[in-house]
Amino acid sequence: MAAKNDVLENEKTEMELTGLPSEEQVLMSQEDLIAGLLKAAEYETDEKMMQPVQIKRNGVLLFEFKVHPLGEKEMQKIRKQSIKTYKNPAGRHLPQIEGDVELDKFRSRKIYAATADSDKAKLWDNPKVKAGLTAKGKDIIENWEIIDAVLMAGEKVKISEVIDNISGYNDDDEELDLVEYAKN
Repeated sequence: MAAKNDVLENEKTEMELTGLPSEEQVLMSQEDLIAGLLKAAEYETDEKMMQPVQIKRNGVLLFEFKVHPLGEKEMQKIRKQSIKTYKNPAGRHLPQIEGDVELDKFRSRKIYAATADSDKAKLWDNPKVKAGLTAKGKDIIENWEIIDAVLMAGEKVKISEVIDNISGYNDDDEELDLVEYAKN
């Protein structure tokens, strides 16, 4: 223990003399930085980042699942898949024209992409659910369409907001900063 205190005192003295951190401190902080970056990259699989979602109607719990944060690339991919396109009136050899984002499809795809893999297998990718909905007259081609068939519009909006929150979009601290900025 005394040897460790001597090393700390030497590092402290060296930093006081030069005003710069020692080489050991720099290497240690670089290792911490790298470890932090690698840990941050695990946001989609980190159980602590996942948020449980419960679907209740008339006070009865129907089912529940967990959602994880989504990255920017995934959100852009979902947005692009959810845009309706139109033929270009200037000619068929020209690129199609993008229309508005179809919000119902966007939200359903976002919920599908953010659902934890274990829950996705039980809910949205379950062939029995798909067959049951098809038997009820629901036209299900892709698995994300099950979300359209089972969730009401308001439920999808609320779940989408949860995904946005855990993905870092609705940061309350930022809103407070803007209010403070406006006051000044």
